[in-house]
Amino acid sequence: MTSPAASASAPAPGLPDGRAATLPRILGAIGLVCLAVITLASPGATRMYAWPWSVAYAGAVLAPVLALLARAFDPRRPLVLPSGLWCAAALASAITVLASALTSTYRESSLLWSAPLLAALASFLVAHDALRTAPDGAPTLRQLVGLGFGAVVLTSMALWLPNVPGKSLDYLSQSRNGYPLGHSNYTAGLAILALPWFTALALRSRGPLRLAWSLIGSLAFVMFLSSSSRSGMVGLAAAAFTALLLARFPWRRKLAVTAALVVGSLALVVANPRTRTMLTPGDPAAAPNLSNVQRAAMVTAAQRMGSDRPLLGWGPGTTPLVYPSYRAGLDAGAENVLQLHSTPAQLWAELGVGGLLCALLGALALLSSLRSTSFGPSASAPSQPVADDNRFALAAASALVGYAVFCLADWQLDVPAFGFAVACLAASLAAFAAPPPSAAPPYTGRILGFVTLSAVAVVILLGHRDPAPELNVRALDLARDPARRAEAITLLRQSLALNPDQEIAHFNLGWLLVVRDPADAERHFLEALHLVPDKGGVYFGLGLSRLNQNRPAEAARAFALECLSDPLFLSSPWWREPAVASVRAATATEFSSIAARAQNSLPAHTWAATQLAHVATLTPGLLPTAPNAPELSYRRERTAYPVLMRNLDLPPPIDLYDVREFTPVATTLSASPLPPKGWLPTTLLLELLDAPTPSDKNRNSKIEIRK
Repeated sequence: MTSPAASASAPAPGLPDGRAATLPRILGAIGLVCLAVITLASPGATRMYAWPWSVAYAGAVLAPVLALLARAFDPRRPLVLPSGLWCAAALASAITVLASALTSTYRESSLLWSAPLLAALASFLVAHDALRTAPDGAPTLRQLVGLGFGAVVLTSMALWLPNVPGKSLDYLSQSRNGYPLGHSNYTAGLAILALPWFTALALRSRGPLRLAWSLIGSLAFVMFLSSSSRSGMVGLAAAAFTALLLARFPWRRKLAVTAALVVGSLALVVANPRTRTMLTPGDPAAAPNLSNVQRAAMVTAAQRMGSDRPLLGWGPGTTPLVYPSYRAGLDAGAENVLQLHSTPAQLWAELGVGGLLCALLGALALLSSLRSTSFGPSASAPSQPVADDNRFALAAASALVGYAVFCLADWQLDVPAFGFAVACLAASLAAFAAPPPSAAPPYTGRILGFVTLSAVAVVILLGHRDPAPELNVRALDLARDPARRAEAITLLRQSLALNPDQEIAHFNLGWLLVVRDPADAERHFLEALHLVPDKGGVYFGLGLSRLNQNRPAEAARAFALECLSDPLFLSSPWWREPAVASVRAATATEFSSIAARAQNSLPAHTWAATQLAHVATLTPGLLPTAPNAPELSYRRERTAYPVLMRNLDLPPPIDLYDVREFTPVATTLSASPLPPKGWLPTTLLLELLDAPTPSDKNRNSKIEIRK
C-alpha cells in the first residue's frame, strides 16, 4: 500500500532543495488572477470572448503552459511526471487534441480552440510536479483550490440571492442560477467539484477556520440546489456514494448512511418542481420539453458527426461550424449549438475514437488510483499529514467520479475554470496514489519541453479566428444602406466561399437578391432551408423569388409551408400586399394539401398531431376583424451568434427579412394560441417541400420588397 506521507508530502530525493522555482510561481500567480477574472466576471464563460476580457483568457490558458516549459527546462530540479496510466492519458490526450485540430477541415479555428484543453493538461502536469517536489505544494494547492471554489460560491450567491425574495419555488426552479459563468449547468458542475473539497477543508481545519469552510460549503450546497440541474442531482449522488464506498469505516455504518443519502436525495428531487419531473412519466399529449428535444437532437448529430470522421473527429471546438450541416436531418432542436451537452458525444464528434480512448485511459487511471490507495485512517493512528492526504485524496476521487457522471449530460472542459479544477483534483489523486518520486533523467523534461514548445508554436502561428462571421456581420450592416447592397452581396459571397454551410449568409443573400436576381435568390433560400428547415421567413422568401420568376404555383407551395412551419404567418400583414394576395387562393389549396400529408405522417394523439388538427382548420391570409389593426414590423436579431462564433467583439447581426405581425389583441387568432415556429419535425417540412406541385403557367410581375 502506498504511503501518502512519502508520496505527497516529501520532496523528491536527490534534488538540490524542495522549493519551487520563482518563475513557475510567478506564472502560476498570473494564471490564477486571469482565471479569476474570466470566471467571476459574469457571464464568465462567454465574456472571455470579448475584449479586453480576452486578454485574461489568453493569460489563463498560456500561464500553465509557460509554467510547464519553465519546469521542463529547469536544470536544478528535474520535472516529476505522473506515473503509469496518468502519464499515458495526459500525453495521449495532448497528441490527440493536436492531431485532431491539424487534420480538421477548420484547422485554423480548431487549433485556436484546442488551447483550453491543452492548458488543462499542462495544469495537471504542473500541479502534479508541485505536489511531488515542493514541501509546501500540497497545502498550497489545497488552499488555492478552496479559495478559488469559495470565490465562485460567494460571487454566485451575491448575484443570485437578491432575486430570491418574493419569488416562488417554482419560479426559482425554472429561472435557475447561472451565476457567475452564465449557465445553470456550469453552476451545478462547479458545485459538484467543490463540495467534497470544502468537506475535506472543514475536517482538516480547527476553530474559526473550520466554521468558515463549513459555511462556504453550506453556501455551495445552496448554489447547487439553485441550479435545479437534473443531471447535477445524479452527479452529486454519485460523488456522495463514491466517498461513502471508499471511506474506511464499518459496513453497518455505511448502510445506515446510504439509507439516509437515498432518502435525502429523493427528498431533494421531489422538493424541486423541475427535478421532480424525473419521477413522473411524460404525457404524450403535452408539449414536448424543449430541453429534452434539443439534447436528443444533439446526441443524434454527434453520432452522425463522429461516424463521418471516426478517427480524429472534426477538431476541437468545431461543433458550431459543423452542426449546421447536420441540422436538417434532425427532427428538432436549436438552429445551431456551441456544444453537444454530453462529454462522450462531444469527444466522439470532435475527437473521434482517439478522444474516446483518451477518456478511457483517464478513467482507467482514476480506477487504478482508487485500487492502489487506502482512504481513511489506518489502525495505527496515522500522523496528521497522512490523515490530511487521505481526506483530500478521498475528496478528489469522489468529486471526479461525481463530475464524470454529471458530464454524461454536459460538456464543460472548454471553459478554463473546469479544466483547471479537474486538473488540480486529478493531480491530487495521482500524486497521492503514486510511489515516492525519484530523480528522472534530465533529458525527460527537455523532451517534454521541446514537444510543448512545438505545440505552442503550432497553435500560435497557425491558429486564428474564422473570418466568415466578421464578413457576415459587416455585410448585414452595409445592407442597411441601399447604395451599398452590392458590397454586402460581395461580402456574403466571400463568406460562403470560406464555409458554404452558413444559413445566415444564404438566408440574407437570398433577401438581397430576391428582386435583382430571383433565380439566384431561390438557390440561396433553398440552401438556407436545407440547413435550417424551420427557419422563420425562409419559405416566404422562397415563394417571393419564385413569384418573381412567374411561377405562382410553386410560390403558393412555399407560402403554404411558411404558414405550416410558422403558423403566425397565417395572419401576417404580408397578405395585404396585392402580389402576395393574388396567390392566396392557391396557397389555401396547397395548405390544405400539405396539412393533410403532415397529419398522415405524425403519430396520433401526440401534441404535434393535436396542434396540427387545429392549425389545419385555419386559412392562409386570415385578417383581423379590425380593418385598421395595429401592425408590428421588425427584424430578428441573432443574439447568440457572437457567442456561437466565440467572438463577442462582433455585434449581434440583424436579418434582412422584415417580419410583419398584427398585435395579439387585434387578430382573431389571439383567442386560440398557435404552436411556435419549429413545432414540426424538420425532416417532414423537407418532405412536404419536395412533394409534387401542380404546374401553373400564369405570369405575375416582380414584387418590390422595400428595405
